[in-house]
Amino acid sequence: MDERLTPKERIRKRKEFYNLYKKGERISSKYLSAIYYPNNLGFSRLGISVNKNFGKAVKRNKAKRWIRELFRRNKQLFTVPLDILFFPKKSILETNWKELQEDYKNLISSICVKVRENEEDCIKVNKIL
Repeated sequence: MDERLTPKERIRKRKEFYNLYKKGERISSKYLSAIYYPNNLGFSRLGISVNKNFGKAVKRNKAKRWIRELFRRNKQLFTVPLDILFFPKKSILETNWKELQEDYKNLISSICVKVRENEEDCIKVNKIL
């Protein structure tokens, strides 16, 4: 599987962010919050939003780098093409990479269960975990 994060796999336009806020469903975990909505593109796309009250630029950029890396390395977890917008929580800075990976995979598994009516496809995701 290709592990690159290409420009087409990113949500960039203001209108796309707005539609995701308006139509998407919200879900939260220990280190991340997310808004997701199925798309018809055949691949999942990533958006990241970090508020300035999260911390200085170095901290905000670290959180964004980690989320991009998680998405890039775990594309196979998305059994349905989704637009997904992540909001890191401040606690992400106090964790290590292993814990964050586990939290991310659990979050994606929860999204899979909510999006899919067929539980068998989500079992496949849980076996990858």
